[in-house]
Amino acid sequence: MPDLPAAPLRPVDDDEVAAFRRDGVVHLPGVLPAAWLDHLAGPVEAAVADPTVTTDMTALRAVLSDADHPPVDRPRFLSGVDHWRHDPAFAAFATGSPLPAIAGTLLDAQHIHLYEDSVLVKEPGTTEATVLHQDLGYFHLEGDRICTTWVPLDPVDAETGAVSYLRGSHRSGLVHRPNWFVVGDPLPGAAGESVPDVLDDDPRFVAFDVRPGDVVVHHAATLHRAGPNRSTTRRRRAVSVRYCGDGTTHLLRLGSPGKPHHDGSHRDDVHAPVRSGDPVVDHPGCPMVWERPVGSNR
Repeated sequence: MPDLPAAPLRPVDDDEVAAFRRDGVVHLPGVLPAAWLDHLAGPVEAAVADPTVTTDMTALRAVLSDADHPPVDRPRFLSGVDHWRHDPAFAAFATGSPLPAIAGTLLDAQHIHLYEDSVLVKEPGTTEATVLHQDLGYFHLEGDRICTTWVPLDPVDAETGAVSYLRGSHRSGLVHRPNWFVVGDPLPGAAGESVPDVLDDDPRFVAFDVRPGDVVVHHAATLHRAGPNRSTTRRRRAVSVRYCGDGTTHLLRLGSPGKPHHDGSHRDDVHAPVRSGDPVVDHPGCPMVWERPVGSNR
């Protein structure tokens, strides 16, 4: 594995920290070294080509909508999760890139733990939108120091399916039922509040034109959505990594997809499966990936 930089290209400043806390989302231009994007390119291509590690969300929407199955050559929305568990390249990015330190700064945490990663690719001409949802309902976590980092590998704008965020929605105190991403129906058996009906032109929505090297970070309770990729030539590839910090506890949510360390399949003499109410501590399924340097205030 190459020796890649763990430090961001620039510090996260006070205004960016304030924006994250106020709005539940912040755009951080030019913080990620290009070497990490080069590092991810091949693994992302391998992931989207492997149906055992990514889901064809285009086909899923057709099934859930009782529509005709899309032709095999139709542009696809492809999504995968937990690549870090089986791919050393994704594990290096989730644990050794600048992302854990960025999360630590924005969450004002002493320690940062990795929860999961995800690959999200919308090929040119993909018609599927990502419906309004909240990450927290999918996570088996409880607390205020939980965030999602979103890393584009391509320039992204409204035409290619930029993510838009409902500013301030992280302060509602509500946990919303997880849905299927491409339709608004909740996952079977999922608990939580209904995702609210929000007008498309609600002024609280904000989206960012982003470039490779930028990172967008949102609070796990922030509602967000993304459009289709209307471009005929440009891809929308992104890798998302989710982290949690001090004070976070495990909370096993009904109906939400689980992890191996939730059901005991990783049980051994040292690491028992986690249970609701357990504090998040260093564990193979949720490892500590960053600790604030001694004497650092940021």
